Amino acid sequence: MAHDQLDVVTAFLYGVMKEQVFCVIPEGVELDSTFDCLELVKSIYGLKQASRVWNETFDEYVCSIGFQASYFDPCLYIKTSDGHCVLVLVDVKDVLVTGISLELIARTKNDLKTRF
Repeated sequence: MAHDQLDVVTAFLYGVMKEQVFCVIPEGVELDSTFDCLELVKSIYGLKQASRVWNETFDEYVCSIGFQASYFDPCLYIKTSDGHCVLVLVDVKDVLVTGISLELIARTKNDLKTRF
């Protein structure tokens, strides 16, 4: 079995917030209005919900390209293509892609790099 890995460098920044979260305007930022706070549209590092938002974003994308989440481990995704099985394991922002077909591993890794 072969494997390859990738690291999603800015993982938490890919998630889109589903609820309203506001933050104080950082020092040094000048705006043309009288706002005293900003609404976060995207997730950022340091938010309590950042890990969850990232996981939901990753899960949604991986499932959209044909993977199914394991019933036994939500960090394991499985896809069968052309009689070969490809596994994707995720630990926060570290991703391991493994399987017998080097072509499917490379294709999966490319799909992930295209999105993340």
